[in-house]
Amino acid sequence: MVRILMVGARGCNNEVVVEALRSRGFEVEYTEDVKIPDPVKLRGIDVVYGAHLQTASRYMAAAEALRKKTIIHFVGSDAYRYADEKGLRKLFWRFVVYACELALYTSPHLMEFVGKKGAALPFPINVNEFKKARGSVQPDRDTLYYCPGGDFSAKIYRLDWILNHAREHPEEKITIIGNTASPAGHKVDLPNVEVIPFMPQEKMPELYAKHKRLIRMTSQDGLPRMLDEALLCGLEVIFNGKKITSTVPERDPEVFARRFEEELLKIL
Repeated sequence: MVRILMVGARGCNNEVVVEALRSRGFEVEYTEDVKIPDPVKLRGIDVVYGAHLQTASRYMAAAEALRKKTIIHFVGSDAYRYADEKGLRKLFWRFVVYACELALYTSPHLMEFVGKKGAALPFPINVNEFKKARGSVQPDRDTLYYCPGGDFSAKIYRLDWILNHAREHPEEKITIIGNTASPAGHKVDLPNVEVIPFMPQEKMPELYAKHKRLIRMTSQDGLPRMLDEALLCGLEVIFNGKKITSTVPERDPEVFARRFEEELLKIL
């Protein structure tokens, strides 16, 4: 049995990945305690799987020093930051990334920013939980919009766009939401706009179901889970001006685990 240590961050839905891999027969341990890698724990592991470079880089470096197999999974924010980073941190990240045996990407275009060949593999979601929310409540708001807190996120996730849209459509009820790591704290003085700092993952299906559509605008992204989550809940979904009408097969945990195993076997 292959023993995997998955290194992740809070609020990233990683428990779905862990359960998917366990259902495939892998022995998986998960940790969010990433500041100081535990070499004793690493000695009993075959593969260290880092979900998000910024979180997992120390564990990845320690695993590589112990000659363990390593996998890094890039989301959009990781890939763009990797490309833009300079100085010692960029050198460290570059060492970690190029020493790892396998790079996975939530969207194939992210490979261009990282410069390391790999495989495209979107993260899975609790498909059934979102399907159950479809039609569970009558939508009483129009648009759900994602924009985490902070000036950088406000620029990347086009806060200006949704606020202009709200001014031009005062009859439309709009909700802006962030995430647990970067709660939306935007000060908005528009009567038709509500700002929710974040919502626990288990309550997201109900939040989606209260809206008619999801709009997501961004200049830096991979393949957001929100698109498929909202579709499964019955919303109209628009991503960077394009209407999305179908979900990604790998959102199904079983499909994800099978694809993951196919890629893993190439490096074992």
